[in-house]
Amino acid sequence: MTRSKNKRLRIIPSHLPLIRDKLADYAQYRLGELGSQTQYEAMMANAWSMTDQIRTAQLWWVSRDMTRLAEDTVQAGDFPKPDPPTQCGMVFFDGDVRHISFHLDDDGFGETRIAAILWQDVGHESIKISVFTDNPVGIREMHADLFGLPVVGLAPSVVREGDGSFQWVCGLLYAVWALSGEPRICDTKPAEPSMRYPSPSRFEPEIRKVKMLVLRENLHRPGESADDDERVRREYTHRFIVRGFWRNQAYGPNHSLRRRQWIPPFVKGPADKPLVCKETVRIWKR
Repeated sequence: MTRSKNKRLRIIPSHLPLIRDKLADYAQYRLGELGSQTQYEAMMANAWSMTDQIRTAQLWWVSRDMTRLAEDTVQAGDFPKPDPPTQCGMVFFDGDVRHISFHLDDDGFGETRIAAILWQDVGHESIKISVFTDNPVGIREMHADLFGLPVVGLAPSVVREGDGSFQWVCGLLYAVWALSGEPRICDTKPAEPSMRYPSPSRFEPEIRKVKMLVLRENLHRPGESADDDERVRREYTHRFIVRGFWRNQAYGPNHSLRRRQWIPPFVKGPADKPLVCKETVRIWKR
């Protein structure tokens, strides 16, 4: 029983290369299954025509806390939009994306959430995306379980370009890219083989190519005081996000010039406390 359990693919860094390869195999299977009998099927076949891109996509894994920070950054709105780090890549989220879900009643999947996003840089400051979910009903209905996949792609009709959901998903990608470039926010380190859920040894070189984005831990505990400081600071019961913002930054001779500078968000509070994301309520007073 344990041996069978360990062979199941999971959304963990060490399994991402295997998931990527099986997604490419599954795409070929779908192409053969759908054919081009109807316009809808032709559209589906076109959506899965990037098999080669899937096989060569660079892999990213975003920790749960980094996912929360990226979502909050999208909600806050105005932040720099960097260029894609690679021509093609795939990012997996630890523990689903919370702030957006899709209703797929017509397909029988019910409500589902984002587990991964595949992007392709098509030039002219534009990207093409495919969205994946770990909804177990959808995985069974689409026969992705035959390949041992823990995720399945959503149909292009679910995340349509120009739709609010498409814009939000693109914003999430840009937020991940922007935050990953800030060393004060996250640690970027290569993945390592999992001892609990091992994968074939031939995948070890590929496993170490997976980029793990992990929120930097704040080792400062507010309740402690320095040796030369008798004051005791307040103890936080949780961690919370201090949102990023734009500032007119002074620079140049005698600080006489100004430029728009993004001050990135950060997480405040000790590392051993839970990260609590609270909704912002804006009150207008006359």
